[in-house]
Amino acid sequence: MKIAMIGSKALLFLGVLLLWANCGFGQVVTSSMDPTQSILMPSAAGWREKPAAGIGYHEGSGTRDLNNQEIYQFDISGLDGNLAFTVGNAFIEMYGSQSTTNVQLDQFYEGQFNLKFNDARLNIALAGNDFLTIGLGVRSTESTDHIDANYDSETTDAMRAIGSISIKALDMFYFGLGFERVKEENTYAVGLTWNNVISGVAMHLGQPGGTQFKVEYSLAYSESQVNTLSGDLVENNHPQTAISRMSGELMFSGLLFAFKSEEKKIDVDIVENGQTVKEIKMVNNQGGVLWIPENGLSMGFYFLTGTNTASYDDSISSFKVKLAYVF
Repeated sequence: MKIAMIGSKALLFLGVLLLWANCGFGQVVTSSMDPTQSILMPSAAGWREKPAAGIGYHEGSGTRDLNNQEIYQFDISGLDGNLAFTVGNAFIEMYGSQSTTNVQLDQFYEGQFNLKFNDARLNIALAGNDFLTIGLGVRSTESTDHIDANYDSETTDAMRAIGSISIKALDMFYFGLGFERVKEENTYAVGLTWNNVISGVAMHLGQPGGTQFKVEYSLAYSESQVNTLSGDLVENNHPQTAISRMSGELMFSGLLFAFKSEEKKIDVDIVENGQTVKEIKMVNNQGGVLWIPENGLSMGFYFLTGTNTASYDDSISSFKVKLAYVF
């Protein structure tokens, strides 16, 4: 593929694809009561109740509609794993996932899509006096995406360095703040670096072993960043992005009922498929039930739905099964 065929609009949408492929529900302020649920901000690891190791498998399907006509069909599958343990007053979490998408299409339309996404995370948190945790983390992602009508694909790597802090107040409220430095590289565009600022608040009622209720809300924001042409490499563009996340969990008699929601809004100004697009909006929801004993084998399932609205409309639903061992 010739580099000149990939313009700045393709790079803008590749940034959006990275967000779409990475539609996770990791916790920001506190850790989930689900031992298989990953965290996004490293300080959240300090609130994990017990060490655990978990795995998950999901598969699903979806469609893309343009002008009320179905143009693509998606089949999605993936695996993920999470390990959380302690060493002294240090809380360590490792996470890895891989997802693939098979697309059925008769004709290519404007608008790219993800083919494969890998995600690896390492987070370390230190806890002090049961009211403060501070954490550092690194995260590496690799995204393979369909770019243009020649059916070519390109791979983009991103490395994140993360720092965060979480504070507990009045035995039930939690406040968190995090900073993420993202460096993106690929073979056809100039490198790009941007910052994400994340803040959140949570409330947790109850004690381990009894009835517990937890809610959390967080907001992540990044400004638009552009790196211009350099030699044979094209311009790279990260759009202004806001991500809000909400979660609610209820635990009683060993059963966990969980709901999580994520909404992303990406500011753009493009013409695609003959339509002017000012904003791309992505909404992902998941709800599930898990059996989580004080020690031993845990299992459960989630239903997930997602929508992506631009000049086209994506709709995806999937089912995830979870297994974990609580130490």
